[in-house]
Amino acid sequence: MKKFKFRLQNVLDARVKAYEDVRLALARVQTILKTQIQKLEELYKAHNKTKINLEQLIIGGTQIDLTFINSHQNYIEKLSVDIKNQHKLIADTEVMVEAKTKETVEALKEKTMMEKLKEKDFKDFMSNFEKLQMAEIDDISNNRYSRAK
Repeated sequence: MKKFKFRLQNVLDARVKAYEDVRLALARVQTILKTQIQKLEELYKAHNKTKINLEQLIIGGTQIDLTFINSHQNYIEKLSVDIKNQHKLIADTEVMVEAKTKETVEALKEKTMMEKLKEKDFKDFMSNFEKLQMAEIDDISNNRYSRAK
């Protein structure tokens, strides 16, 4: 008897590859999101550190240059704008992550469907194989019984 061969193996292989590709794309987008979140945290740290430094200079009572204070304030304003932009960038990336997650789930469903179809075909193949074996055993038994008479 022939060995089992799934007739849609090429389709299954294509769906497995598509699933792996989508998973890889999702992982890339998630890595980008983590990097953006880390950058946001760094921006917050720099913003807070600069604010604290400026407050300490003002409270310190030492002779301070007005341009030095203005440069600190300008830097704080720039950091605030950068923080807002980073929040927008993170929100956009989160939307991309959601879309890639949906794609991954869909690709997984398609792959699983094909795998279940392969399992069903294999079970049918094994059932037919067992029937053929039983028929052969019955033929052998009948032949031995006929010869014995």
